[in-house]
Order: sequence, then C-alpha cells, then structure tokens
Amino acid sequence: MSEQTFTITVNVKELLTQFIPKLAGIYLQMRGLENELKGTELTLTVDVSGTLYSYHIKDGVNFDVKEGAIQNPMVHLAIPLDSMAKLADMGNIDLLINMQDQLSRDKYTILSGLKGTSIFKMKHADGSISEIGATFNGAQSPKATLSLSMEDANKVSSKKESPIQLFLGGKLSIEGEMAFALGLQPLFA
Repeated sequence: MSEQTFTITVNVKELLTQFIPKLAGIYLQMRGLENELKGTELTLTVDVSGTLYSYHIKDGVNFDVKEGAIQNPMVHLAIPLDSMAKLADMGNIDLLINMQDQLSRDKYTILSGLKGTSIFKMKHADGSISEIGATFNGAQSPKATLSLSMEDANKVSSKKESPIQLFLGGKLSIEGEMAFALGLQPLFA
C-alpha cells in the first residue's frame, strides 16, 4: 500500500497568529506546565521577510499575539518567506510546532540569560537551504552559524538526536563562536 499524503494550505499570518499559538497553548496545558511557568513572561518576534508577528506569553498559557514589533523581545527570529514555506511543509511542520512544545522553566531561564545571534542553516533533500536567524535579548554578538540537514534538524526537534551527537558525528557544522553555539544546546535537549 502506498503512503497517502495531503497538503493543507495556510497563509503565514494564519499559521503564526492562530495555528501555532493555539497548538502551543494546547501542548503546554497537556503537559501541565501552568505551575512550572507561573511568573514567566516570554517575548518573541518572528520576522518573515519584513512582516513582523510578536508574541507575549505570560505564565506559559496566556498568549497575546499581534502583528508588528514589540520592544526588546527575548528572542527575535528572522525567517525569509521561501524558508518559511519550506518549513511549513507538512514534512517539516513539526520543527516549528515542537519549539513551543518544549518550553519549560529551565529553558525559559536559559533564554532569559542568553545573549547573541545564531543562524541555523538547514539543507533540504533537493539541495535548497532554509535559514532561521535567532537573536537573543537584542545581542548581535557573539555569533554562530549552525548548519545541518533538514532531516537531522527534525531529529533534534523530535529528540531522536542531540546537537552534540550530530556535531561529534560530523552532521552538524559550527562556524563562529563555539562557546556560544554550545550554550544553545540545552534549548534542544
């Protein structure tokens, strides 16, 4: 029997302002993190080729999503539209969704203190590359670029592999500040 697949069409605005926040809220509630994340305020801006979507997540469950910028987000993600299209493909959508599913008090604490910029380059089977830039707490440096296959990025996202395992196996390359890059690892553990 052949594998059956289907495609769902959703625009970027719906994906970022409705679908992902709703799913993230459901995941956090299912995991029972309301008490663990009480007292936290995570701010995030996602820049898709110049169009900004901002999130203010209080106590891990109260999501305020708006179009436009917010001042001094903890995390600023920059994603070119063509990369967003490839990441939103059904084969890779878990990479976007799992980011919210993995939020915990420990990861919040790490994000709060992290300063620097990382570029994640993920190579697709067709040879094209999706890129995500992440600036933490407004700091442009230190800076590191991490490159891996989309298949391996999905393995990290689903916790089937760790970035350290991929690095040691030659499947993840790092350019720039190695210490900063290694400091990102707990976000994916």
